[in-house]
Amino acid sequence: MFDPNAFIRVITAPNSAFAQIRDNEEKYFVSSIGIFLLASVIGLLVMVPFVMMPLDDAYYESFEENDIDVDIPTGGADIVLFVGISIITGIISNVLFYFIGKKLGGNTNWKKVFSVMFYAYVPTIPMMIVMSGLVFLVWGSLVAVDPSYLMAPDADEEEVFSLIMPVLGYVGLMVLVAIVFVLWIFVVLIKGLKVVSGFSTAKAFGLIILVIVISSLVTAPLGM
Repeated sequence: MFDPNAFIRVITAPNSAFAQIRDNEEKYFVSSIGIFLLASVIGLLVMVPFVMMPLDDAYYESFEENDIDVDIPTGGADIVLFVGISIITGIISNVLFYFIGKKLGGNTNWKKVFSVMFYAYVPTIPMMIVMSGLVFLVWGSLVAVDPSYLMAPDADEEEVFSLIMPVLGYVGLMVLVAIVFVLWIFVVLIKGLKVVSGFSTAKAFGLIILVIVISSLVTAPLGM
């Protein structure tokens, strides 16, 4: 059964929340899977606007075929692929956390490790909600820009600047917010590993970096 109190405490008091989850893994394991899946799927909130985006053919016609690699999702298949890769990457990462962590002297109970590390995805949910809100804020400025006009050789530089400045401002804000959230998520992951496996901060940090590198190499072909 889902425990909203555990969800909130991962945000407000992660150490005690992870200790409670670790010591009651049978109670929290199923809900931890739900947290993980929700965090993987909720990225759609950010992607949906780009799927609905009215792309201007004139923009792409201005480039030679091999000049640019356009990697914007354009349909339902792209969303399914994105979610699938997110879920696969998460599963691989947590399998690595368990097996490598066990080799390093960490917790040998896979259900405890998975329960805690799946709950460590909690900060991803507010991150995606906030990021989707920022995307919708910038949406009006983005669709107001005519790509074909920007690429026109006789375009007025001052007018082009006035058109793109709001977009650049929102993009800068989104990057700043994303950095803050990523740092928060990283700290929560470190706390989760420290609690479930008894690692030091340095050991948990090193394990996270190692897992990120390995999982990125393993899943890189899926994003091609």
